[in-house]
Amino acid sequence: MKTFLGIDVGTSSLKAGLRSEDGQMTVHASRPYPTQRQYPTWAEQNPMDWWQALIATVQEVLQTSGTQASDIAAIGIDSMGWTFVPTDKDGEPLYSAMTWQDRRATAEATFLHALPEAERFIALNANPLDEAYSTAKVLWLKNHHPDVYAQTDQFLMCSSFLVRKLTGKNSCDYTHAYGYHCFDMTNLCWDEAAADSLGIDLAKLPPLYASCDVVGEVTSEAAAEVGLAAGIPVIAGGLDAAVGAFGSGVARKGTTADQGGTAFGLSIALDHVVVEPRLIFSPHVVPGLYLLQGGTVGGGTFDWFRRILGQSEQMAAELLNENVYSIMTSEAEQSVPGANGLIYLPYMSGERSPIWNSDARGVFFGMSYGTTRADIIRALMEGCVFAVYHNMQIALESGAQVAEWIGIGGGANNAAWCQLKADITNRPFTVTRQANGKPGDNSLGLAVMAGWATGYYPNLADTIDEFLPNRHTYQPNPENHAIYQELFPIYLDLYERLKPSFTDLAAFTHKQKDRT
Repeated sequence: MKTFLGIDVGTSSLKAGLRSEDGQMTVHASRPYPTQRQYPTWAEQNPMDWWQALIATVQEVLQTSGTQASDIAAIGIDSMGWTFVPTDKDGEPLYSAMTWQDRRATAEATFLHALPEAERFIALNANPLDEAYSTAKVLWLKNHHPDVYAQTDQFLMCSSFLVRKLTGKNSCDYTHAYGYHCFDMTNLCWDEAAADSLGIDLAKLPPLYASCDVVGEVTSEAAAEVGLAAGIPVIAGGLDAAVGAFGSGVARKGTTADQGGTAFGLSIALDHVVVEPRLIFSPHVVPGLYLLQGGTVGGGTFDWFRRILGQSEQMAAELLNENVYSIMTSEAEQSVPGANGLIYLPYMSGERSPIWNSDARGVFFGMSYGTTRADIIRALMEGCVFAVYHNMQIALESGAQVAEWIGIGGGANNAAWCQLKADITNRPFTVTRQANGKPGDNSLGLAVMAGWATGYYPNLADTIDEFLPNRHTYQPNPENHAIYQELFPIYLDLYERLKPSFTDLAAFTHKQKDRT
């Protein structure tokens, strides 16, 4: 039986998984890597950390499973978005990768908004001119490190960098290309005139591929270094949110993924282009479909709490041999809906859609001497889901329809998170499961994509449905939803009232940085 290798490059770790032809996970492995935050708005990673993590995880899954490298039929890679690597002619990195969390390019975003063609770029690309996008970051590199820009042969997205390391070929898949505002969303091609107006050398952007296109084969050099067999086909892959959505069953119009990891958000499958600059828009990995997305940064809040304030939960997890995040959500359930009047704005690293504000910061509002630890954790959870709900409301206003809401990511494995999402949105929240009871994920999506690309599966949507026969749906609690309907307008108003203060605080922070 043939095996497919899926590699998921996330914000905090790389995961490799082997899947058999029937979609079952054979074995998986992961390796963490650090994010460097030299300044509050910076978030960098070393691209070679991804490569070393790929080598380590692939060797582990092969050894653990006893799989022969020659049994791997194809490889698929996905990764976080808006994270590019300037590379030389040999595909080696020239500078650290600015991740999707990096929001340093504020001056460049201001410049883009002031261009006479700004509205044309938004109409062409169906995305806002925000500093987190690749466009502004490339211009930042060009302005601050012109020598690196001049030496750059290709700007490769995170997954494309690894595809290059494996195959020796440059590529950019459609689901990542939208990070550049010279990408024509309707015609799925680079727009030369837009690139010229933006000041980006189009020759430095790689050839475009559909996610399921085969870019090349594993070279003998890469095979020797990683422990693979030469000649294995490698597909272009895609954005982690898009692949994860597909791997959980979002393969038809109206199906919607809820992403619950470091990046919270939702992805609604559409069959046409929608220009809503408050949200994010990208091609889907399924040909003919697009994703209208809301992307927030709040998911990292839980990890922040664990690191800074969660010592007791961490100790309990180690003593009980349980997941620390499950202990935290159990603690949150000791509070009540509305967290006894405590509201949390989850803008720990600025915020993406729909407010697009790099100056915004995390806020607890309504604390008192009666506030408990359970209230704080519950408010963290509610604030993160409110951010997703905010995006959903705007998507619905734009005419999008949410036929089925499917949970993906780590949060889909936690009943407390799932019920909270159903209650706040007043929508049934579904978790898809494989026959063995495990949820679909990125490795399943990558396996089906790679299998379809190489002729093993006849149809993407039908195959993913076949591999996800079980569904569990959380129904909204009307009483809880009524409470959240009272609280949500306060949450929205709080941001608007604090917006000028966020700007002032950012100016103060920049002054402090200059003093040190």
